[in-house]
Amino acid sequence: MPDQTGKEGASLERRLVELAWTNPAFAALLQKDPRGALAVIGVEVSPGVKIDVRQQRRDTLYFVIPPLAAKPEDADTVINQMDLWQSGELFCWMMPQALKLELLRMRQSFRSNNP
Repeated sequence: MPDQTGKEGASLERRLVELAWTNPAFAALLQKDPRGALAVIGVEVSPGVKIDVRQQRRDTLYFVIPPLAAKPEDADTVINQMDLWQSGELFCWMMPQALKLELLRMRQSFRSNNP
């Protein structure tokens, strides 16, 4: 079944971008209340997970720095606690394992609510 953009089987990330680009009310909600915006498209976010949405600017290069190790003695293994996650050729993130699993869960809820 096609989504609101007329495309079938859009990914969560693609749907967010398309709606933010084409629907000013959704874009404003996504900035003000990301959890509420995700709920609008059928995605539940686990309690305790924070969502930070940034709309990129064409003149700005963004770097996301992974968090430090929880214990200073583990600082040399912090990269091993992070994982590079890639969705096709379009999106890459560095994220802790627990958040990677949360993103997978969010994608599954999106797919089940947007067949």
